[in-house]
Amino acid sequence: MKHLLLTTIAAVTLVGCGNPEADRALLNAATGKTSLSNEEYIEAVKKALADGADVNAKNDIGGTPLHHAAFRGKTKITELLRKHGGKTGEELKAEGK
Repeated sequence: MKHLLLTTIAAVTLVGCGNPEADRALLNAATGKTSLSNEEYIEAVKKALADGADVNAKNDIGGTPLHHAAFRGKTKITELLRKHGGKTGEELKAEGK
């Protein structure tokens, strides 16, 4: 049991617990919740990903950045998120996540 606990602590220390601020910034950029130009949105997505955002972070209704970007017709952001492993909430649900 002690070995399992130490292994878990080591894994969390190495991998981290995520970056909620970067997740929120990514969701905001993908959903267009700020008044940025299209290029600024793309740069905001890139920055959030570089800052450690979870590309599949979900908002309070289960929407992911990819879902919101696709819904709003943000093709370049959709492609960028897909390249980084982005999925929709439905895709994640189908995978049991």
